[in-house]
Amino acid sequence: MRKFYAVGVALFAAFVILASLVVFDRSSITGPDYRAFEAMNKPDGRIVSQIMVDLTKYGREEVWIAATALLFVLGGKDGKKTAGLLFITFAILIPLGTGIKDAIDRPRPTPVMPQNLLVPSDKDSSFPSGHAVIVSAGAFVVLARFSRKRQMAVALTLLVEALLVIYSRVYVGAHYPLDLVGGTLLGAGTASLVIGSDRYFYPVFSRLYSMAKR
Repeated sequence: MRKFYAVGVALFAAFVILASLVVFDRSSITGPDYRAFEAMNKPDGRIVSQIMVDLTKYGREEVWIAATALLFVLGGKDGKKTAGLLFITFAILIPLGTGIKDAIDRPRPTPVMPQNLLVPSDKDSSFPSGHAVIVSAGAFVVLARFSRKRQMAVALTLLVEALLVIYSRVYVGAHYPLDLVGGTLLGAGTASLVIGSDRYFYPVFSRLYSMAKR
């Protein structure tokens, strides 16, 4: 499990560097970030735009709550342990991500044209993206835990869903690209550290598995 600690520390270090640049070096980093946002925030077609809106509305809470529940109920021993790791990771990240958002307090982007904002503007700050934090953490946990052929199909499906949700946040005009990079680093870094510490949670997983078999 040491490799997960190493990966987690590296991802956290990258997040701290990026967050520091966003806070203290805005003149050099925000220009390219703004231009990347303008290049990506170009809704094209009613069907694609509706898909992106649905992903941004339902791709975080609804999909990942359902995925965690299904893994626990239908996933056997591996699925129950994975569901437990997901629950622990999300429980850590929700208050952590909120606290970091409040501390950094980066304003939300303003699309070049009003019609390019496809969802109501959120009132909280922009960095890091809460959607990217949660879905990247979820995808990291499932990919790390599922290695068999049938399991990999589930893991890859959830990875694709996570990537689409992350992209949708710029498409709909809710985040700058670096908000998504920061959220992904924070989410995956936390997930990696939780996986590396799973031996400390083993009694909880064993109890849940015993209860589920009754």
